[in-house]
Amino acid sequence: MFNQHRILRVFKLISLLKAFPNKSIKRLAQSLEISERSCYRYLDLLAELGFVVEKDAHNKFFIPAEDFSEPLTKEEATLIHETITVAAKNHPLAASILSKLPYLDEQHAMGQHILAGHLAKLVTQIKEAISTEKQIILHKYQSASSESISDRRVEPIGFTANYQYLCAYEPASAQNKYFKLERMFAIEILVENHKFKEAHLLLKPDVFGFNETGSKFPIKLKLSMRAMLFLKDDYPATAPFLKEQADGSWLLEGEVNSMEPVERILRGMPGEVEMVV
Repeated sequence: MFNQHRILRVFKLISLLKAFPNKSIKRLAQSLEISERSCYRYLDLLAELGFVVEKDAHNKFFIPAEDFSEPLTKEEATLIHETITVAAKNHPLAASILSKLPYLDEQHAMGQHILAGHLAKLVTQIKEAISTEKQIILHKYQSASSESISDRRVEPIGFTANYQYLCAYEPASAQNKYFKLERMFAIEILVENHKFKEAHLLLKPDVFGFNETGSKFPIKLKLSMRAMLFLKDDYPATAPFLKEQADGSWLLEGEVNSMEPVERILRGMPGEVEMVV
């Protein structure tokens, strides 16, 4: 059991370091549910495995995107694949890990299929809660805006067209919000019925998942290739709006409902993202 947890933590750490924005040691330790001292040991382990872990100007950690071309041999990937499918196939991180292995095409497709199955289960549970008008808890939801992991009690309303986001009313904040399904650890359907139906409003989110506020903000961002890859990973809806430029940079142009994620991206990747006037 110890080795199983250790393997899963290693892969979760890789996933966290790959995802935008860069993470502080405190944030990494909280996500892995370990001490900061233990987290440093895991970072050392990644270095021993051949990963290049870097720090930005704000002492936040990341793994450069180009380091993911071939971090494992096929034999190593096969061993990890077999270990996970035997010892931890029902773990919520299993699908994510399998989908990242540089394994044979059919194994990669299987990982994607498992991940899709996990998301489909979440959708089924949420649909049940919507039809029965029950409140739910999003367990260990990873918030990109607050960079926190917490349980969120909400009243589910509906999905975006591509099922990437759930629109739900959150009593604690008295707001309709969008929650990304891939950031949900698990769903719990409660016995409590919807209590705030008059406040429910199904809005259209922008490319960063922020709902309509009555205002629109035009943006034009110039991104390095690394920043573009991180953006596509964390915010897939930005993909159609990303255009490669002659100098090798990328341009994101469009309208958003809030400047909060844009400002966070600018802070998180200094020198790699800039606002074009």
